[in-house]
Amino acid sequence: MGWCSATEIFDQIAEIVLSDKPLDKRETLKMVIRSLESQDWDCQQDSAYWDNFIAQDIMHELHPSWFEDE
Repeated sequence: MGWCSATEIFDQIAEIVLSDKPLDKRETLKMVIRSLESQDWDCQQDSAYWDNFIAQDIMHELHPSWFEDE
């Protein structure tokens, strides 16, 4: 069985990566996170990059309530 909703995610990533604009890591990751979450991604903390500074900064921005107890 396929995962056709992945086409939407691929297209959004390809649009950024293949454009003539300079690649911004932070904006690219933010778009990937939003795309995955729109398809019901709910295990962000399981990522090998969860503790990465840029990834954490983006997660704080997108989901500030997740970090209220810190």
